[in-house]
Amino acid sequence: LGVLSHSQVEKSSLGCLLQPYLAYTTSKWVHRPLSDQSDIFLESAGIQLMQALPPVPLALAFVTLLLEQKVVFSSSRRGVLMAASFAIMQLLKPLKWAHLQVPLVPASMMNELIHYPAPFVLGIPTDEKESAGVLSTLPSDVTLIDLDVGRVILASEFVNASKSDGEESDEAAAGALRSQVLFLAECLGGAFGAAMYQNSWCSDSPLQLIPNERDALVEQRRSKGNFSEVLAICDEFISELVSGVHPCCLWIEEKHDDEINKRNEPAIIFDENRFFHIKNLRAEGRYLPLVHKSDQTRSDKFSLSLDNFDLIFETLLRTQCLSTYISGGNKESMLFW
Repeated sequence: LGVLSHSQVEKSSLGCLLQPYLAYTTSKWVHRPLSDQSDIFLESAGIQLMQALPPVPLALAFVTLLLEQKVVFSSSRRGVLMAASFAIMQLLKPLKWAHLQVPLVPASMMNELIHYPAPFVLGIPTDEKESAGVLSTLPSDVTLIDLDVGRVILASEFVNASKSDGEESDEAAAGALRSQVLFLAECLGGAFGAAMYQNSWCSDSPLQLIPNERDALVEQRRSKGNFSEVLAICDEFISELVSGVHPCCLWIEEKHDDEINKRNEPAIIFDENRFFHIKNLRAEGRYLPLVHKSDQTRSDKFSLSLDNFDLIFETLLRTQCLSTYISGGNKESMLFW
């Protein structure tokens, strides 16, 4: 370090020390197309998210983001905060997060952003002096995801939740919604765990063989890289959630002969009662599509019944991501007039 303090040798000395590390890290990125670099980054970010959160807390974080709640990630590792913020958004596809997202919140903006009125995803590094006071006084509608401990502290209040008449009824509805979210996260966590850690998650089988140390190490490395399987589970779950959405939409547009009025955007009306009816039929296995597509291979194992998840459906219908998904549909997929 004393040699590096001299300006004459600082550049060459630092180059000798850092050159092996720079050559190793850039070899994975420089000679690849930009699309491959993005895929590799997202895969690496997903692995870090899976290493930080067990299956059930990961499912709870996924459901919380799906319902567009206020979420705060906390960790002393800034790289993990960045990875978690980007990886969790991949689980929401084909839906898109349309709200505030700050993977690393500056210390000077923590108190302001934590009281932001709309849904958000914030990453707060715990090595900052201000972070301890902010994390200990979070508002009641903010969910905390601790990536160092691997736990999720669910908010006591929910954004976009249906309002009832009376304070007691509001508290009862909030408690019922939290129970449905926890129940759904437990069910999805079982699917995540089976995909991430097959042998350890299914350890009750009497026919399971005890692996040796090498096989256990290989299985551990393989299980940590199963982010693509978790993505597939989330994609199948969301596809089941939004199935039947566009047939419940009514496309209304005005027909004019002049060119000026032709530019008017159409109106889309959504029939909630019809949507709930379709969800009940799918949960009972009695819903059949009018036209069966040749590439339709998805199962209905993630069908949710209104008897158990009615508040989740009501909250989901009020989210911006679902509104964007509905407005992105074409005219031919809806009833039009």
